[in-house]
Amino acid sequence: MKTIVYPKYCWQGEPVKVEFGMCSVKANKEKPLWWYNYECELNAPALQAILPAVRITMPSGEQFCIANHYGVGVHKLLLGGWPDCAHFSLPLEAFEPSRKKFYQWKDFDEFEYSKHEAKRRQWRKENYPEEFEKVEALRQEFLKYRK
Repeated sequence: MKTIVYPKYCWQGEPVKVEFGMCSVKANKEKPLWWYNYECELNAPALQAILPAVRITMPSGEQFCIANHYGVGVHKLLLGGWPDCAHFSLPLEAFEPSRKKFYQWKDFDEFEYSKHEAKRRQWRKENYPEEFEKVEALRQEFLKYRK
């Protein structure tokens, strides 16, 4: 098996430019299970959150933004940016560059990320049990076919 070594940051194998910063997002009441609603509720009563982010610029000039809490965005980019590695989309218009170290995760802290995601999952289960069960059934079905 040949190991593919990617340039520093790639999206679907294509080298990209990245900029570290943050995104300010507000809770989305219409989509209660939307991933960053948990982040917003942690900051209640404001119901908005400021999240570490990476703005990605493709060679074509197209830009988009992904979350980088605990280095999850950088992790995906360093592995080539393929769909088998999860990411969390953020609104591009909410991106602001930042030089503050807190917003510049350049390593992946898998342990802290896993703890955070477990808490988010529990929050969804406790606060939106019906929606959670529907999504969980779909997830289990997906996992059956993935094996």
